[in-house]
Amino acid sequence: MILKEFLIVLFCLLVFQTGTWGQSINTIKKEKERSEKEISYLNKLLEETKNDKSASTAKLNILQQKIVQSKRVLLSLSKEVKYFQVCISVNEQRIYELESERNSMLQLYAKLVYGSWKKRNKSNKLMFIFSSADFNQAYNRFKYFQQIQEYSGRQLQLIQQVNDSLSLKTKELRELVDQKNTTLGVINYKNKELESEKSKENQYITDIQKKERTIKKKLEREIKNRQKLSKELDRLIALQTKKSGSSSSTYRLTPEEKLVSDNFASNRGKLPWPVAEGFISERFGVNVHPVLKYVKTSNNGVNITTSKNADIRSVFQGVVSEIFFVPDLNNVVVVRHGSYLTVYSNLIDVTVKKGAQVKTKDVIGRVAYDDEKGNVLHFEVWKDIEKLNPEFWLAK
Repeated sequence: MILKEFLIVLFCLLVFQTGTWGQSINTIKKEKERSEKEISYLNKLLEETKNDKSASTAKLNILQQKIVQSKRVLLSLSKEVKYFQVCISVNEQRIYELESERNSMLQLYAKLVYGSWKKRNKSNKLMFIFSSADFNQAYNRFKYFQQIQEYSGRQLQLIQQVNDSLSLKTKELRELVDQKNTTLGVINYKNKELESEKSKENQYITDIQKKERTIKKKLEREIKNRQKLSKELDRLIALQTKKSGSSSSTYRLTPEEKLVSDNFASNRGKLPWPVAEGFISERFGVNVHPVLKYVKTSNNGVNITTSKNADIRSVFQGVVSEIFFVPDLNNVVVVRHGSYLTVYSNLIDVTVKKGAQVKTKDVIGRVAYDDEKGNVLHFEVWKDIEKLNPEFWLAK
């Protein structure tokens, strides 16, 4: 009995304090809610593309992100099932203990009742008391009968309390089993949904492969335009650095610019996204094309897929230092934050001018649309001439 109880407690400690399952049920549910919210947004993006019947990289990226989030939901649901299973095991153990405790109490109470029944004759009790050798013995015999009666009453109360606890634990157990079964049902449904999404993903890939020649030409043009953007940024940064009075590659800061620069640096990992909603569809560094696996592209920032006509926002206070145009990347806005720069490419309807002061989340333009890639913002973060990974700077 003691060993079994110890093993249950040890199991609970392992489940709730270590490893993959070292999370509270509230944390697990919050993770699931975040993924479900993301899926809801991705469904909205897919809805925006429903009029275009042809497969595209944009649709594929959205669907693949939805599959990632669907897997996260399934993982959270699996964690919930394990959580419920542990609670069920603990409850079953507690019910077993309570039933054992009640049986022991009932046996003791039965003995008390039987003893009282044997001495049920009132005159026998009185004779037993009056036959005492002295007053003290008589008093002790009287107190004995009184204590037996009181103890029997207390025993009944304890038995009732155990019965109440048993009823409560049994109810909790039924609810946990129902929750577990409901979650298992959701997992079964989500698995079928995921299989359908994977099937659609395979169909998109097949359809896009048929347009391989067209896509490859477009990618080659995009790679050249990215190189143009990089060269233009190198040129403009070098020019701004020289104008700051620096004789090196490090931009010379005024006292005010240093404050902004330090504040920007202290907000690493906490900067708001340049769009209200979106997801990263191409990461920093070298990326393999989602369909044409032999094609690799280099990204100096991140590509963020967002909603149609989405507003583009400055991620921090600063000064608009440059606005220029690159073919296929449309308008490019560069905002300086002391030693740091943020670059926003593929904008239309730019709402700021060179030299303008902007605050965090100020709108600077709208995202442009491409029939193959969709609504994609290209976003970069620089420190002087060093290109930084924007994912490390944006809030999670």
